[in-house]
Amino acid sequence: MTDQLGEILKNTLKAIESGKEEIFFIAETSRTETHRLIEELSQLKSNISEIILQVDYQEKVERRMRQKLMEVNRAHQQHSHEDMMKTYAEAKDAQVKLQLLQQKEVQLRKRRDDLERSLSQMQVTIERAQNLMTQVSMAISLLQGGVVEALQTHNHEQRLEMGLRVIRAQEEERRRVAREIHDGPAQTLANIVLRLEIAEKLLELDPSRVKAELKDLKNLVRANLQDIRRIIFDLRPMALDDLGIVPAISKYLDNFQETYSIKCELHIEGRERRLLPAMEVALFRLVQEGMTNVAKHAHSTQVEINLIYQDDWTIARIRDYGKGFEVKTAMDAPGEHFGLVGMRERVEMFSGRFSIQSTIGKGTSIELSIPSSQEGGTII
Repeated sequence: MTDQLGEILKNTLKAIESGKEEIFFIAETSRTETHRLIEELSQLKSNISEIILQVDYQEKVERRMRQKLMEVNRAHQQHSHEDMMKTYAEAKDAQVKLQLLQQKEVQLRKRRDDLERSLSQMQVTIERAQNLMTQVSMAISLLQGGVVEALQTHNHEQRLEMGLRVIRAQEEERRRVAREIHDGPAQTLANIVLRLEIAEKLLELDPSRVKAELKDLKNLVRANLQDIRRIIFDLRPMALDDLGIVPAISKYLDNFQETYSIKCELHIEGRERRLLPAMEVALFRLVQEGMTNVAKHAHSTQVEINLIYQDDWTIARIRDYGKGFEVKTAMDAPGEHFGLVGMRERVEMFSGRFSIQSTIGKGTSIELSIPSSQEGGTII
């Protein structure tokens, strides 16, 4: 039975991986089409602006010719038949030309609306493809990580619940990283490409300006490199592996304080010691998520972080002095406060304790307690 299940999982994994390639192809094709639509839409808007000017001008011409035709008709005895026919023809031509321009404007506007709808639909397709890529990647990781063993356990419901929590945490983490890269390095790199194209043109037109442009580009690349290093640190801070949780949190708080201009104070109580790697990562992520909530929602100018080492527990306490909130309302609405719910679930995965105290107008205190399974000795 186990062999059959393993074979089924193996075939399922192949099918999912093949589907992942197709989703990636759809996403890339959609991106290419999106860029084409953006360029066409930009050109079309320019054409519409031009045709509007032409229509405005032609309306004035048409009104002038109609006025002239009316004057000729009123004073027909003073004009020859040829002059009247010529005026009538000119008025008719002006009217026809105006109608053609107005019709062209209507067509261009319709085309613009169609393009905007197509662009909106394409962006939805890209977003769905990205979400599917994330879900498929998690499914592959789960299958590769040994679902068979999980299925063979007696406490199936507990393992399933644990798996769902892990998947939810992974998905939220990947979305966070995707947002970080999209809003930071990806945008900057696109700007760098554009600036390089400008520098190429300047090299032919005005070489004296190229040096200044390259200097700006160098500063831009340095800033982008700093963003990438920050994202890497957020993913897995090297200090966490080398030195432990305290230096990692301290470095993170330095970056947090510089980024958000929120004063951070870190206090250590008890004798610092190394925990199991998984617990150190969990503790770091919990502090990180708590600080993210402060930056997004608290409107506080100061945060105090206490890391408390006890014999059986390691406790992290995050205290802000912001606007506060109704705790029960927040925890009863997980869709709106997923960060807090995710923190509670991550703590519960380690059989820990999680508590929140908050007062409107005075701030919030979050306390996270994790059992202190030790890996090494006390750090002196």
